[in-house]
Parts: sequence; C-alpha cells; structure tokens
Amino acid sequence: MTVLAVLPDKKRLPDFRADLEGSFLALVRALPDAPPIDAAERITKITGTVNYPLHSRSPAAPGLALVGDAALTCDPLWGVGCAWALQSAQWLAKAVAPAVTGRGDLDRSLAAYARTHGRRLRGHQFLAADYAKSRPFNPVERLMFSAAARDASAARHVHLFAARLIGPLRFLSPVAVARATAVNVRHLRTPAPPAHLPPHRPRNRPRYR
Repeated sequence: MTVLAVLPDKKRLPDFRADLEGSFLALVRALPDAPPIDAAERITKITGTVNYPLHSRSPAAPGLALVGDAALTCDPLWGVGCAWALQSAQWLAKAVAPAVTGRGDLDRSLAAYARTHGRRLRGHQFLAADYAKSRPFNPVERLMFSAAARDASAARHVHLFAARLIGPLRFLSPVAVARATAVNVRHLRTPAPPAHLPPHRPRNRPRYR
C-alpha cells in the first residue's frame, strides 16, 4: 500500500472545494514523473486540512511524558512525523529504563528525556515552522542550497541535514558556511564554457503566395 499526499497552495482551494477527487487526481497527474494514479485503487477517502497547526509542547513533566505528535507536530512537507514518534519513544525508553526497574529517579529520568528531545529536535522544528510561512529563501539558505547544486561535498552536507542526521548548528557551522561561500565564489570566477553552435548554413527563404 502506498500513501500519497499533496501539498498545494491555497490558490487551488476553490478547485478542491468544488471537486476534491478531480482536483486531487489532476494535481498528481501533472507532477513530473507522476505515479500511475489512474491505474491505482483508492482504498480510503481523500482527507485534507486547510490550516495545519504546528504545536510544540514540553515533552516531559513530573510523572508524565509525551512522544510523537503529542509533544511536537511538524510541517508534513518534511515527512518526519513517524520518524520523530519512533525516535522520541526510543529516547524515552532509554531514559526511564533505570527508574522503572528501581535503579533511578523517575522525574530525573524524564527531565533527561526532555533535554534529549529538545537538543535533537528543537532546531529542526524551528526551521521547519519558519519555512512553513511560505517565505522566500533567506540569504543563508540561498548560499547553502546554491552551493549544494554546484559541489558534491556541499550536496552531501545538505543531505545530512535534510535527513536529520545532523542538526542546524552543525549544518550552519562557520566551517560549512565558509565552504559554501568558497564554492559559490569559484562558480562566479569560472567563465562559462563557450557555446558550441553548429556552423551557419544559408537556407532558401520560404515562398509565400
């Protein structure tokens, strides 16, 4: 089974309200390398939301812990919901294991879980929520992303951040920003290769009546 989701802007909202299924199928068909939506079998109804709220709550309090969306809901554009739910559950289990077996203090374990949760996810959530405002790229984002399009090492660095294998502080470290700047400077200094045009051959002008 494949889960298919689309994230159109609000310009399409009147069309979706008028014909939800037709608008959904038309949008999918128009995608580059679109999946064969017409050959697929739909097994659930199409559901959607207009304004998706992003919530950030403290993941722990005395005697209480939150995991997954209960602690943090992120922009679905990034597809991190299930991953963050499993990761936070793993961090919680590791943090409270000594306490629940009688070898530690539960509230201290929950506080440790909250610190891990914040350290690992807070920065990603902040950037995702900021990007969800549909704003243009800021200068630092343009610097990093343009370098990634021009250099394999810069591309790997952006991949590590997008895959949440590194955090924002490492992604935007002074060394990484300096390398991205160097890549873009080299690009500006490198002259474009000359265009190889075929030799000009005069042609007979068409005749009109």
